[in-house]
Amino acid sequence: MNIFDINVEEFMKPFIPLIKEAAISITIINYVYQSSQYNKKICNSLLDRAKLAEFVIDQLIRKRNENIKNFKNFAWYKSFIRLVDILTEIKVFSEKISQLHEIKRFLGVKNIEKRFEILITEYDNVMMELNFTVAITNEQQRQIDHENLKDDLSEIDEFFEKFDSIENNLETSIIYEEVLNMVENRKTAEVKDLGNNKLTEPRVLKDDDIRGYFKRKIYMNTIEVACVTFHDDEPLPYQNDLAAYIKATQSPNIIRFYGFAEFDGFKVMVSEWAEFGDLRNIYLRGGIIPLKLKLTYVLGVCRAIAYLNALGFYYKELRCSKVVVTAENIAKIKFSKQDRPILEVKIVRWCAPEAFRNGKFNQKSEIYSIGMLLWELIFERLPYENRDVIEIFNFVKNGGRETVQFDHNSSGMINIQNGLEKIIRKAWSHDPYARMSISKLFIDLDILIKSLEEIEDNHSEVNSNDFNNDNEVDNNINLKLENPDNNNKNEEHDYDSKSIQQKEIIPISSIYNGIKAHKAKNYEEAWKCFKMNAENQHPLGKYWLGYYLWEGKFVQKDKKAGFGLYKEAANDFIADAQYRYTFALVDKDIRSELIVDKKEVLKSLQLAAEYGSGQARFIIGNAYLKETFGYKKNLEMAILWYKRAALRNNEAAKEKLKELGIEFSHL
Repeated sequence: MNIFDINVEEFMKPFIPLIKEAAISITIINYVYQSSQYNKKICNSLLDRAKLAEFVIDQLIRKRNENIKNFKNFAWYKSFIRLVDILTEIKVFSEKISQLHEIKRFLGVKNIEKRFEILITEYDNVMMELNFTVAITNEQQRQIDHENLKDDLSEIDEFFEKFDSIENNLETSIIYEEVLNMVENRKTAEVKDLGNNKLTEPRVLKDDDIRGYFKRKIYMNTIEVACVTFHDDEPLPYQNDLAAYIKATQSPNIIRFYGFAEFDGFKVMVSEWAEFGDLRNIYLRGGIIPLKLKLTYVLGVCRAIAYLNALGFYYKELRCSKVVVTAENIAKIKFSKQDRPILEVKIVRWCAPEAFRNGKFNQKSEIYSIGMLLWELIFERLPYENRDVIEIFNFVKNGGRETVQFDHNSSGMINIQNGLEKIIRKAWSHDPYARMSISKLFIDLDILIKSLEEIEDNHSEVNSNDFNNDNEVDNNINLKLENPDNNNKNEEHDYDSKSIQQKEIIPISSIYNGIKAHKAKNYEEAWKCFKMNAENQHPLGKYWLGYYLWEGKFVQKDKKAGFGLYKEAANDFIADAQYRYTFALVDKDIRSELIVDKKEVLKSLQLAAEYGSGQARFIIGNAYLKETFGYKKNLEMAILWYKRAALRNNEAAKEKLKELGIEFSHL
């Protein structure tokens, strides 16, 4: 290496950690896209930009001799930091919009659309500043992005409209947050001991009180439960995250697990009793199950799977015998031990082909299993009924699937049957990434149910046994993923080393160094760090600079400037900024200059709570308890919000729950 090369490497030093940070964000954005169940097209548009950034950064490294003037330009360095920050923001945004419960925090699809537009505009602007023209979005790409945005948001809006009746309520949100809290903190299992005298025999015996290993008992004199003998050396379901899974069973469409008890000298696991048994036994009894009811059952399965997926649980034993129906005719998935080997006849019939190879289950493999479960329930028979494990393995691995063949009996039913076939084939596609999302599956099933209701309203007869399935079809699908070989070589360039100034760029201090200085009460150093980061559009830099200006810490107080920075940081999902912005709206100095709409204050407070501000959640709880901020008095809602605040370690909320005599296990 000659002396000139050494100079180039010296100039690149401040960029090395930034390039590494960008690479991490790009990798995560790619992973989020690959695993996303929601807003996949939007995630794809964001991935396109991440990949373009990866390309230009790679060019920058390989052609560093050509870029030495940029490396020594401080303004260019600041723009490069901004690019890295935008990639981080894209990463966070894509993670949020691809997760069920995170999407809800946007409080409407318009906020997702607004945030997407801001991000891609900022991305294009910084690419122009860096003169990375190849990465700037053209008008055609913008149009494609707009269509992707429109398609995804339309789907997710429709999905929540149909899904919300059960899932999108505060109690379910609290269960979700409690489970995440357990998983993040690796909370050990605390399985409830129900005592020895709370289980009794049913007063009225039924023919099916004993189902295999399960026996029907009565808990607390009123609740029908299923009991199964358990030995202490047996592995528990989801052993590593048992506490989290037990809590998750309190959500709809999952059989609830109550705990352990002693009965007749044996230790038993106690769970919710399903009056009608499992779906396989239901269809084997020989009665006619209306098609609409079958699809409603599968819709319930989709609810359960979507909820478990959001919590990071995957249900690899999904099939009709694992779905039970309660006395209220609600389909729920059973508590499962999840420890069976894949190549077992009880699993392999519903197992996705890629799971054969790597033994891993994810959202895509579960969509496949739902497709197989739907086929099983529609045609009321096991998939690949006359094949053994090895035959099934080879058949499915090579693209073979069951036949989807119906007997057509009316024009209305033809449309229903075509819709069912499309769903099934899309769900069990050989290519995991070609399978439909859980939201699309949910919507399409709901549409078919609505269509069946219209047929019923028109007094048409719907017979769910109008299905015939004789033979399997072998669809050999060969997937080839080409990986183009990039043979570009570094070009050599001649430079006059005397023309290059030996001036070193001083790196911008990390925002976390500023926070550390603030905690150490070194306010001058903290201010300088926050100011430099805020000038470079870092969200936390804006928040902290706003805080210093609002409070007059180290610098002269300037509430108006602080208010503006709070708002900018709040738009970047900084929870504390959203909270402070909310109360800045009602500050007398701000209100003397601005006309503040009361609805905007409430919306801002709600956003702060959804972004995770414990204090905002506590205030909403107080508002329900004391009838302030326009909230009507509601003790139940107050308690729910106090619980959500307590999950964020809000001490005032914990004390309030104690005052109200509320037990909360995560205090």
